[in-house]
Amino acid sequence: MISPEFRGSLESDGGRVFWHVASPAGVMAESPMELFRCPACGEVVSLSAGAERVCGGCGYEFGKPVTITPRGEGHRLAEPGGGMVQRDVATTKSSKEWARPAPTPREGSIAGPEPKSFMAPSRPQPSADQANLRRPAKKRGVNPTRLLLHLGGWSILLMVIAIGVKFRMGKTDLESTRGGTKHSESDDSMEEGMQRFLVQELPSVRTTLLSYLAEASWVGRAQFVSNSSDVAPKMQRHYRSSRMWSLSPGSSLTPMSANVIRVPGGNPIVETVFQTESHREAQGESYLREVVFVRERNRWKIDWEALVRHSPQSWSLFYADVAGSNQPAEFRLFARKIMTRVQEGTPVIVLKFYQFREDLEEMWKQDTPPVVVARDSDNGRRLHEIFQREPSRSRPGDPRLWHRDPQNLRRVRVQLRWKTGKDDERYLVVDKVLAGNWLSGVAGERVFQERFSSVTGDSEKEEKRLNLSADEAE
Repeated sequence: MISPEFRGSLESDGGRVFWHVASPAGVMAESPMELFRCPACGEVVSLSAGAERVCGGCGYEFGKPVTITPRGEGHRLAEPGGGMVQRDVATTKSSKEWARPAPTPREGSIAGPEPKSFMAPSRPQPSADQANLRRPAKKRGVNPTRLLLHLGGWSILLMVIAIGVKFRMGKTDLESTRGGTKHSESDDSMEEGMQRFLVQELPSVRTTLLSYLAEASWVGRAQFVSNSSDVAPKMQRHYRSSRMWSLSPGSSLTPMSANVIRVPGGNPIVETVFQTESHREAQGESYLREVVFVRERNRWKIDWEALVRHSPQSWSLFYADVAGSNQPAEFRLFARKIMTRVQEGTPVIVLKFYQFREDLEEMWKQDTPPVVVARDSDNGRRLHEIFQREPSRSRPGDPRLWHRDPQNLRRVRVQLRWKTGKDDERYLVVDKVLAGNWLSGVAGERVFQERFSSVTGDSEKEEKRLNLSADEAE
């Protein structure tokens, strides 16, 4: 609370502030007193209003007060009897640009030069409109909120899609796993049953083979072959130019592998691989022989056509086209796919056929002509299915002797024939793909009846449409 004697107003002289004491009530206003605080020595000096404004302690001259008016609303002037004198100065400079008061000198200190105050050069301040004209135009800013919402929306959408795809794949995998588990359990059970069957029947199978080999003539052996009434004439013709398989004295016959084939609507078939080994060094090394057995009237019979890989005609004479006949002929051969390509707008398979030889080098020497088969024909589908087979995908009840086929070769039973094209040019064609094995006619066709496509095609029309000779296929 300010005493009534010292009521007045706060005044400034351009950086220095002092208190102007107003005349108290009842005192004459002719000689007002003014209080100054010296910025140099810090003394409070009381001076009359008309006296010389000089500090009595250090001789510092006080400047004249400057009236200050507020820049507030209405720009009202300070009232004469008010509490303080207000400035009417527009302060455009920052507080750091004003001159600082001189520091108070202390005893024993050396007074240095006063720091020079920084005064910005006086220049007219540009108006807001001029500043906006000179200021470079700013690029339109991106709203962060909208950007986040945009990115967040896309992220959520992608996440939902990923979750949906993963859920669908997981569901499919689960169904596949369940189906595969049931499939595996069924295969395991079937495999166990077949193994028990083989353990029980292999002694009888081996006895049948030994009895067959014990006969010295084809007539005696015919009683141990399947469908003997139809096969006996074939045996007679075959052994006119071929030797019979026989065992030398002291040789052993050991089953190396065996498998059961399920025949739709028929008796089971047992395919085996026997090892024949002679105990006499002069007889040479051991060898393997494939033998297939068919169940007939509660007895095991040998599939003779599969045993000798029977063909009604000589393969070497046929592929050389010695007879010049257009009649089809059936053969048990190896097929090798050379290439697949598009011919006359139709996808085709180019392949070659080879007759089995124990020595692979001898087999490759067969100079057989290439054969072209339309991929979308019935024969093309069957051949494609045979070439696509993999041993790892075999199931119990499927044939397995073909697992022993040389690399890039597949055993087939086919009907082939020669045709005459333009300029009397001869070329070989596939008349019909009978089976993907060397089994006898009835058994072999039944085994693969369900595995081949049921689409019937006119191979004659396919061949006419392609009209490719052996030279063109090369």
